[in-house]
Amino acid sequence: MPSARPGMSLTGGSGAMDKETASLVVVDASFALKLVLPENYSERVRQMWESWVKEGTEVSAPYLLTYEVVSVLRNKVFRGELSPEEGEAALLAIKAQGIRLLHVEGLEQVAWDLAKEFNRPAAYDTSYLALAQLLDSEFWTADARLKNAVRGNLHHLRWVGDLPLSDFEKGKECNGKKT
Repeated sequence: MPSARPGMSLTGGSGAMDKETASLVVVDASFALKLVLPENYSERVRQMWESWVKEGTEVSAPYLLTYEVVSVLRNKVFRGELSPEEGEAALLAIKAQGIRLLHVEGLEQVAWDLAKEFNRPAAYDTSYLALAQLLDSEFWTADARLKNAVRGNLHHLRWVGDLPLSDFEKGKECNGKKT
């Protein structure tokens, strides 16, 4: 495995990878934001997160996650979709999840190569894919466009839309509503 340069976790910890951890997953901003915002698939993401916590799964992301989360939340506040207090609370809630921010040697080159391979205009999304590839771990996203762009060609990619319905969603379907 390439050498990982752990960074600060979003909770301010050392970022060192725990060798006792059952497994490691990489998440992107679309996934992390669903933990704190009421959006499609939010309940599925929360259930997956709870299972990871129970299993001791280490959740990681490239440093890029921080900037994307802050940008999305700030944009939602600017457009009036969230109050400033709600935006701040959402940011603090994501920080409290303990996502480990990592930089792995070779990340930039692999992100570039993946962006080129899948004809992506930017390497933001492929940075997450690259980290998962370099760590040989699952990569979880809620970004349907990214999922469609790689068309099942990367075995590391997992899309939240493929998760089973959450208990909440099942209840809504039973009441005649679709999620």
